[in-house]
Amino acid sequence: MGKAGPDSNLDILRSVAVLAVLVAHVLQVTAGCKFGEHLAYGIETYSLGTVGVLIFFVHTSLVLMQSLERARTTRSGWALIRWFYIRRAFRIYPLSVCVILLSIALSIPPNAVGVPYHWQGARWLLANLLLVQNIPGIPEVTSPMWSLPYEVQMYLVLPVLFLLVTAANSRWRLAAICIVGSLCPLQPLLRYVPCFLTGVIAYKLLGHVRPRIPAWLWCPTVMGAVALYVWAPYSTPNEFLICLIIGALIPLFRANHGPISVVAAYIAKYSYGVYLCHTPILWLLYRELAMPVWQRPIWLVLATAAASVACYQTIERPLIEFGTRLANRVPARPRESAVEAVVAR
Repeated sequence: MGKAGPDSNLDILRSVAVLAVLVAHVLQVTAGCKFGEHLAYGIETYSLGTVGVLIFFVHTSLVLMQSLERARTTRSGWALIRWFYIRRAFRIYPLSVCVILLSIALSIPPNAVGVPYHWQGARWLLANLLLVQNIPGIPEVTSPMWSLPYEVQMYLVLPVLFLLVTAANSRWRLAAICIVGSLCPLQPLLRYVPCFLTGVIAYKLLGHVRPRIPAWLWCPTVMGAVALYVWAPYSTPNEFLICLIIGALIPLFRANHGPISVVAAYIAKYSYGVYLCHTPILWLLYRELAMPVWQRPIWLVLATAAASVACYQTIERPLIEFGTRLANRVPARPRESAVEAVVAR
């Protein structure tokens, strides 16, 4: 059974996520916060930025489960897994590598709240290039990249989860996965596993739950969830709870076809560039260049939009297309693999 899902609602979800991160960092910089200070204009900006990333986690796992379902019509087993890994590598690494190298070449600090740039050695560089800096506990070259290692590590297991939850007796398997996942935050490296699993839950609900809630309520609902998390005391259980709320609500809303969905589609398309480029731009406009205060927000919007579009057109899209062509060379339907044989039982 297909799970096309409300794509326009997912664009809105992704747009709210990236804008939450952007607004959090803008508030910190304009309020003159120093490193470690999170309260700006009475808003807990750490929670605001964090909830944006959490929404990314829910959105990403759901969208990738849908992508795996579409690909399974022509691929199975290890062929499907290899196809997935190749495409994800060419999606996430090219832009992150470019931003890292540019930040080092121009001595751009990891954030714009007063932390100076400091070269920390080849091991630091390599860990950031590979997006594994969370494993040895190495600082990020640019602060928004803290979330990318968790995404990369989620990519490693998501195809196996897909095979598990789409096989026979998948409800019981999904329940078992969620029980195991609930224990993961006990290990710091696995802290966000439950958040990713809520996207898997949303995937399973799509197609089984009839959307009844009017589409126009989706955007205020997501923004309300963001406000709820920012207001609530920060904690690991609250991270999972807000992700579960969002994941469970996604299938209940009708697809949005209004003007807001058009704007959200553009923001979502360039959101990776916004996520990685806004910090260097904030540093440049608010720390390096002398200009009237009223001009800075205008230039911030223009520069972030221009940089994001340029990154997508020159780096992201060409390498996404190259990765897709490379992945499509994987044989379409090999004999049933060991992985597929196990999960089908």
